[in-house]
Amino acid sequence: MNPVQQMAIRQLEEKLHLFSSAVNGTFLSSKDFVLSNTRISTDTFNLLLPTSVQIQDPQKVKAAIEHMQSHKLIFSTWVDHIILQPDWADVLKEYHLQEVERNTIMMLEQTGDIEPVTSSSLTIKEVIDDQTLLDYKDIFIELFKGSNEAAALEDYFQHFSIEALHSKARMFVGYEHRQPVTTGLLFETNDSYGIYDVITRAEHRGKGLGSDMFHYLLTQTENKQKCVILQASTDGQNIYQRAGFQPIGEMVVFE
Repeated sequence: MNPVQQMAIRQLEEKLHLFSSAVNGTFLSSKDFVLSNTRISTDTFNLLLPTSVQIQDPQKVKAAIEHMQSHKLIFSTWVDHIILQPDWADVLKEYHLQEVERNTIMMLEQTGDIEPVTSSSLTIKEVIDDQTLLDYKDIFIELFKGSNEAAALEDYFQHFSIEALHSKARMFVGYEHRQPVTTGLLFETNDSYGIYDVITRAEHRGKGLGSDMFHYLLTQTENKQKCVILQASTDGQNIYQRAGFQPIGEMVVFE
């Protein structure tokens, strides 16, 4: 695995750690994997992330999965395609974890050339109080409307502490005509930024509001020489490439 892909995995690992601590969850780190356990049955925030191609301690891996399953805690597994070799493929199959999607890991080398948005109808506020957090939560959970995951995420945000993020993760809400319509998250590590959760309410899509939020996040990087990493769906990959992002790998998601 090349250093850039390792950096992408490290970034995701740090984000998982931070967002489990934000609800007083637990974070297990081993030589083969990390596991974020919020103690809430959510496959959005409970996540098993393999970090080694060859599993050195199979029993520890199996014990972690069995712990989640025995406590009826739903979780997802995100595996870099380079790590998805027989060791991990066999474990995932043994525990009946099914592939549900693949995302392209993409990187922008620096943000020094990003110009501010001046023509957008969007007013963007950082999540720093209860009202903006509520607006962020409502847009986020709307993606899962009518599912068990929506109820789990309500529980997650009931326990969520903005203060626990320690300014490493900055959450934003975009408002159009004073109505909350889109969200975005900018996450910082020592060597990179990450963009996550760019979500637009269904009835407001197709107007470029999500793109405006995405562009705004790029303008919020303090160190313009740091790279930015994100994970793109098939639909979003062309949008990010037009912004200068290049594919560096692929993440496979199992549930």
